[in-house]
Amino acid sequence: MSSPWSLPARIVRGIVVALAFLVILAPIVVVIIAAFSPTDFFKFPPPSFSLRWFYEFFRLENMRSAFLFSMQLALGAATFGALLGTLAAVFVAKRRGFVNGLLQALFMAPLVFPTIILGFALLLFYKTVNMPLTPGLLIAHAVIGMPYCFRTVLASLQSLDPAIEEAGQSLGAGPLRTLALVTMPLIWPAVLTGWLFAFVVSFGELNTALFLTGPGATTLPIEIFSYLQFQGSQLVIAAASTLQVGLIILIVFGVQQVVGLRRIVSR
Repeated sequence: MSSPWSLPARIVRGIVVALAFLVILAPIVVVIIAAFSPTDFFKFPPPSFSLRWFYEFFRLENMRSAFLFSMQLALGAATFGALLGTLAAVFVAKRRGFVNGLLQALFMAPLVFPTIILGFALLLFYKTVNMPLTPGLLIAHAVIGMPYCFRTVLASLQSLDPAIEEAGQSLGAGPLRTLALVTMPLIWPAVLTGWLFAFVVSFGELNTALFLTGPGATTLPIEIFSYLQFQGSQLVIAAASTLQVGLIILIVFGVQQVVGLRRIVSR
């Protein structure tokens, strides 16, 4: 027999979830709709449909270059971060006790420290070693994205039956061959999921990039910040934001086709 409080509890829970979605999605929807406005200034809802501000975005050389640079940077940083996170997770999964907890805290540290502090620390370090701009940005974004892949892969490894790897080793496979032929085919959905999160974080990262960008290496979030603060129309920024959201949706859709959305959100 169900509790008399179960129905009100479900109603309250449904209202809370609906409000959460409204708070998260409503501003994004407003920005996307406003990006198709033909007017010179923000007006919601727009009087008609137009691609004017998307044309304006691609007409601006600095915006176009920053968009392409951010996409290339996010692809490289997500791949590098996924590689580092996967190797770190494989190493940590073999450890037990205090060492396991210490290593997990170490590899998850970039999520704890504010990215603006990380950016400032990397700036000082890069000046010491004369690090070029683009490799420095790539490393910084990979460090920020690495914990996402580390956590998803570690969770996947911890759910594996150790007997599977032991069976491979008993048949003569060494550690590297076991990792490549036994472990990786089982954990690749977690690796791909971590890569996706690392890409999204890198593509929208602002705080760290504030310290590390320069001529020829300006990301789209930095360009949006500068344009909005010093130059012009909010609707160009709306178009730029819509392109960012659209690209992320396309990548999420592609990963969903390969992995499945249920496996992505369950990590």
